[in-house]
Amino acid sequence: MTLTTHATLGAVIGHATGNPLLAFIFGFISHLLIDMIPHGDTGIADNYKIHKRRRKQAIAYVMVDAVIAIIFVLLLANTRDIESMRAYSFGIIGGVLPDLLVGIYEITKTRLLRWFNTMHFFFHDYFVKRKGDVPLYYAIMAQIVLIAYLQTKL
Repeated sequence: MTLTTHATLGAVIGHATGNPLLAFIFGFISHLLIDMIPHGDTGIADNYKIHKRRRKQAIAYVMVDAVIAIIFVLLLANTRDIESMRAYSFGIIGGVLPDLLVGIYEITKTRLLRWFNTMHFFFHDYFVKRKGDVPLYYAIMAQIVLIAYLQTKL
């Protein structure tokens, strides 16, 4: 899933709970659960891990995704009357933290994060390994629809 999708879902969870701790926990869990849905990024991960010469393309995708997520979250925060900004923020943090931890692991290969990386990809690849991935174009279109729907819940 894109970071924008995870951040938007985290924001909605934060809004729904109104509690920063619950928003963080449920945002974190939601990341793992929604990542189970095939979402077309297997090729991007392969470009980074296997096809070393295409690594820049994978990094560019993540960077563009991160910038869009930041802009989108800031637009929501500045155009909505959010009751609990702290819960909203902690929901977003919980929603995107798993991908940040995976990124840190990919860069450092620290043993401290190896278990989390393995767990993350257990969820991420749960259906993809069994049924295959969907085309990235369709996945992005579906996520845009999901984001449009979710932002109406704030």
